[in-house]
Amino acid sequence: MNSMLDILAGMLIGGMIMILTLTVTERGNREFFNYNADAIVQSNLAQIAHITEWDLRKMGYGIKEAQTPTILQVAEDDQLKYLTHLNASTDQVADTIEYTIIPDEVIDYGDTSLTMYNIYRKITIAGETPDVNMIGKIGNGNVFRYLDQIGNPAPVQMATRMVEVTLVAFNPRVVLSPDFVAARLDSVNGAKQRKEELTRLLRPSFWRQTRLVSKNLRR
Repeated sequence: MNSMLDILAGMLIGGMIMILTLTVTERGNREFFNYNADAIVQSNLAQIAHITEWDLRKMGYGIKEAQTPTILQVAEDDQLKYLTHLNASTDQVADTIEYTIIPDEVIDYGDTSLTMYNIYRKITIAGETPDVNMIGKIGNGNVFRYLDQIGNPAPVQMATRMVEVTLVAFNPRVVLSPDFVAARLDSVNGAKQRKEELTRLLRPSFWRQTRLVSKNLRR
């Protein structure tokens, strides 16, 4: 009888140890995956920001002062197109750089969803085929704001003297603790509040906001 009790006790303890080991392993794997995925997201965001800032510094470059009011061709929160001169050594024709933010992937979480956006960059040089590339994926569609010379929203497009760029990135594939998600989301009422909480859980901690002053718009 004692031997049977010892066997049962050993099996119980062994099962508890196995469950504990699996839990710790699962938690460690989850954190390892999230850490590496977050690092990739942050690196990609930095690269997008670098390309965008580099291009915006060319806004109005080489454009004659008489054409200053036409430098900004399109000024929307999800689209920006402007004149520049990328090949001044070969011609005197203005070129354009255009950014367009397009919805790409909708990630469904039941009663709410999150939208990912692609950033398309189009460079048009006179006499050449336009070069169009998708330079990255972000989590916000309202990227551009247009400000006057003192930093307030420009009342009209011609009053723009600087462009504010906001880029937000999160990892939609982040692995969350099932218990944590259930505890946090079960008490949230309404799709809007649930989406806000879910977005927070997805760790939208990677964002970059830059105000770029174009000296060519301030002439």
